[in-house]
Amino acid sequence: MKRIILFALCALALCSCGKGQYRIHGRVTSNELEGVQVFLVPVGHEERENVDSVKIRNHGFTFKGRKEWICEIRLDRYHRDKGQNLLIVTEPGDIYVTIGPESSGGGTPQNDSLQVWKTLTTQVNRQCGYLYDSGMKAEADSVRNAYKQRTREMALALGEDSAAGEFLLKLYPLPKE
Repeated sequence: MKRIILFALCALALCSCGKGQYRIHGRVTSNELEGVQVFLVPVGHEERENVDSVKIRNHGFTFKGRKEWICEIRLDRYHRDKGQNLLIVTEPGDIYVTIGPESSGGGTPQNDSLQVWKTLTTQVNRQCGYLYDSGMKAEADSVRNAYKQRTREMALALGEDSAAGEFLLKLYPLPKE
């Protein structure tokens, strides 16, 4: 009977260990990155004690933790040309990222939303660049203003108190009434 109770307590303890924890499962697209250091840098909290780093092994890397922040995943300074920095939220759950020329991430609600926002941002930047180059400044400004409003709406949908919502509203604050 004591063994059954002890076993049940151990199983319960093991199951609760991952609760509230983020797990970043990273992949890289370049063979040249084997053994290179990758960093998890909290945006606005870049002090050394807040930065985490690991070496890439077998095209992958992993970070784990409990503190929810907006972070940037970046390669060491000697290899930054081989992978685009990636903005993520270290929220509880499994986060899947790929670092390469077009880095991407997802797997949790805020990170899925950040990936949608990143894709939208890339599209709008290309479209505005084309419009400006074509001498269509008014049209480009209109596209940019619609993008800012869409970003605000996304931030409010995520929640002003969420890490991603707060970040997006700092970029494009709500207009004063």
